[in-house]
Amino acid sequence: MRILQVNSARKLGGGETHVLELVEALRGRGHSVIVAGRREGPLHPDIALPFLNSADLFTALRLRSIIQREEFDVVHAHVARDYTIVAAAAWNIRKPKLVFTRHLLYPIRRHLLYNRVDGWIAPTRQILKTLDALKPKYSVVIPNWVDVEKFPYRPHAFHSPVTVGLIGQISPHKGHDDALEAIRQLGGEFRLLIAGKGNARYEAALRRKAAGLPVEFLGFVSLAEFFEETDILIVPSWEEPFGIVLLEGMASGLPIISTNRGGPSEILRGLLIPPRDPAALANAIRSVRPGEFVREAREHVEKNFDIRRVVPLIEDFYKEISHKKAQNSQERKP
Repeated sequence: MRILQVNSARKLGGGETHVLELVEALRGRGHSVIVAGRREGPLHPDIALPFLNSADLFTALRLRSIIQREEFDVVHAHVARDYTIVAAAAWNIRKPKLVFTRHLLYPIRRHLLYNRVDGWIAPTRQILKTLDALKPKYSVVIPNWVDVEKFPYRPHAFHSPVTVGLIGQISPHKGHDDALEAIRQLGGEFRLLIAGKGNARYEAALRRKAAGLPVEFLGFVSLAEFFEETDILIVPSWEEPFGIVLLEGMASGLPIISTNRGGPSEILRGLLIPPRDPAALANAIRSVRPGEFVREAREHVEKNFDIRRVVPLIEDFYKEISHKKAQNSQERKP
């Protein structure tokens, strides 16, 4: 198949890494894959376009001429702000199947242009439910993934003090305040490592709040080194659409505690707690024992979330909607 992947991201994040891995995997399976994105974006696109905003007519027209000329079999968009541009570009062009991946938990607004979309991918059942208002032609749950070979399974004995790890964007909705309060309640037998960066003002406020507590702010880190230092991984987000770090931690042999809103409730083999509840988080941390959950969690990732298992599902989805579209075209012929 000849496939166009579209992503207008300005910075490299989990979603962009997701697209790059998908491109590499599909090429490895023999497909011709082209990437469209921003000229100075993190995907180093084959096709550079402005993507000024979700109503960028110039980008839509440029993309339309490319789709007509290249005769792609599939056009796949991954970012919500790109949906209307890509759907407008493919409007009334029969050849490509149009696929959108939805990564967000809040309901999507209906739009006339979405009638052009042939198939929607949602990484969880909860995200799939948010598409109901669109009455999609075809939709499916296909999870995000990790490459398990990049995450050696290395469960280890707990350090002294027990080291709790929190990694990702430093932002209020990621639950950092709750993590600090949990550490305050736990006392000196535990320490907290916070990795990642975020809003400078919020991070400064967190540092002031952490004064006197066994807490270290590490900034950007090597994930492998962070996991080696961490005994218990926590994801105390108020809500998490998916949570790839859960897959990475489970693959690596870490016991994990996460809040139960969004993707973790479908994904995690570990402890689930209510969001915004530092006492529940502290009690869960206190209860975890070395090696708890980890073998089951690793096998769960290998079976359901390894890239070698998930990308063929996307490939099959492309083929299935292609078959459905071909059937529909034949049925319309007089």
